[in-house]
Amino acid sequence: MKMKWVFAALVLANLGLWMWASWYREAPMEETRAARAPVAPENMRLLTETGVKLQPRKIATPTNAEPVAQAAPGCFRIGPFPDAELAAKAEKILDDWHVRHARHSEQVETISGYRVYYPALASPKAAETKRRELARLGFKDHALIQEDGWFNAISLGQFAVEANAEARVRELAAKGVEAKVQPLSLNRVRYWLDTADSVPAETAAKLKQTDWSAKDIQSREITCPASANWPAPAPAREPPDNAPF
Repeated sequence: MKMKWVFAALVLANLGLWMWASWYREAPMEETRAARAPVAPENMRLLTETGVKLQPRKIATPTNAEPVAQAAPGCFRIGPFPDAELAAKAEKILDDWHVRHARHSEQVETISGYRVYYPALASPKAAETKRRELARLGFKDHALIQEDGWFNAISLGQFAVEANAEARVRELAAKGVEAKVQPLSLNRVRYWLDTADSVPAETAAKLKQTDWSAKDIQSREITCPASANWPAPAPAREPPDNAPF
């Protein structure tokens, strides 16, 4: 009787092993990936080889990208004009181009030369004595200065270049004369023309290319005055109710 149960257990064990092997065995994986194209090594080249050019990647522009607005030319400042006559000629050109403009002027101090001088002496007699001494030393180019704040001083020459004036001072110092250099200034008036409105691109190009008959005159863009704006566009007219579509 016991052998009978042992035999039955073995049969059940074998049956269970067969069921496990049949039901839970992994199915073979199917090849779902597409086959790769055959490699042609004779057509492959390294990026470091001579003659290989890198091609930039083309980036598609988004369909919803907004176009960038181009900045319109602004107002212009033209100058400086050294005299009123040249400024008037430039104004005539702007009038011919129908460009509104305004003129303004400014005073500038420029150095016109350099004077070598001996400081003021106590009296006219002392100044004359010093002049005779300078003549004996070989310096004949001198004159008595009679200007406010400069009475009884002695001018020893005027020079357009500062280096030449300094050379004269060293020449005098070698003879025991302690002279000095005084820059001579001159007040001049310069003129500028400002356009009152933003100008079209064609006119802006002409402003930059025009020869204004004097050196150092340039046309450069500036911020327009607060009152100088582009003309307001005409309002769009709506069609009447009975207008055909």
